[in-house]
Amino acid sequence: MGSRNRWVMGLLPTMLGFGLGAWVVSSQYAPAQAPGGPKAPQAYVSDDPPYRALDANLFMQTAAEYRACCLQAYNTAIDRLKQAVAGKKDGWKPAVVLDLDETVFDNAGFQAMQLRSGLAYDQRLWDRWEEKSADRIGLIPGAKEFIDEAERLGVGVVYISNRNNKYREQTKAALTRLGLPLANESDLKLSDEKTGTNKTSRRQEAEVAYHVLLYVGDNLRDFDERFRFPDLSKATGEELDAAVRNRNAEVDATRSMWGNRWVILPNSAYGEWLKVLGRGKADLDRLVPVAKEK
Repeated sequence: MGSRNRWVMGLLPTMLGFGLGAWVVSSQYAPAQAPGGPKAPQAYVSDDPPYRALDANLFMQTAAEYRACCLQAYNTAIDRLKQAVAGKKDGWKPAVVLDLDETVFDNAGFQAMQLRSGLAYDQRLWDRWEEKSADRIGLIPGAKEFIDEAERLGVGVVYISNRNNKYREQTKAALTRLGLPLANESDLKLSDEKTGTNKTSRRQEAEVAYHVLLYVGDNLRDFDERFRFPDLSKATGEELDAAVRNRNAEVDATRSMWGNRWVILPNSAYGEWLKVLGRGKADLDRLVPVAKEK
């Protein structure tokens, strides 16, 4: 929120249990716009319907079942890693590739801020979190144990994340604070204007530098860009249903990878899967219909 935007931001009281102020920008604070001049920044958008993500986030923050899923995923990853290292060859440089957010980093504080403020996701808020809140990031259950085991086995750890490279130092600071300092600067591959959210070129870089044994993430696009939804901004209900079926079919087609070279963690709060949603009550149409009468 640079001075060029002339934002006036209010800091709400510290949130219980999270220590994150909520940023609320009202249209009344937007700078006056001269005729023909640049468009004034928009206020943050309220969530519609309010609190639709409440249970999704509470599952990740309170359910022991979520914790068990994470531990199960990382236990599987450790087992697969040990098997792969047992068959290592002379001269190779093994590594594992991990996503960061909701794979290693726990951003519960950011999610709580949005929900408590009734706000929808806004990139400006996320940028603020990346820039100012490295000290409020937690660890996903099992992540540090897995990373420590990889290092003990002599396996490199590469992070491929869509965090903004502009906040690289903050991301490194969070890793160090959590006891996960980088071994090599090049092993942190963040997003920039060139790569965007597509991780393909960064995965290729890792595969050139290392023999990658395992990928760990919470979004299917952490593993392969084939799982990206097409542009659905003008899609009909039938097209949305077809997109869901097609993405499920891609998962089935890669069945042998899951739990072997690819290990996925649950994330009910956000991700690629939400791109067929966000249409208010029309999202009810994505539910399985009731059985037809005979």
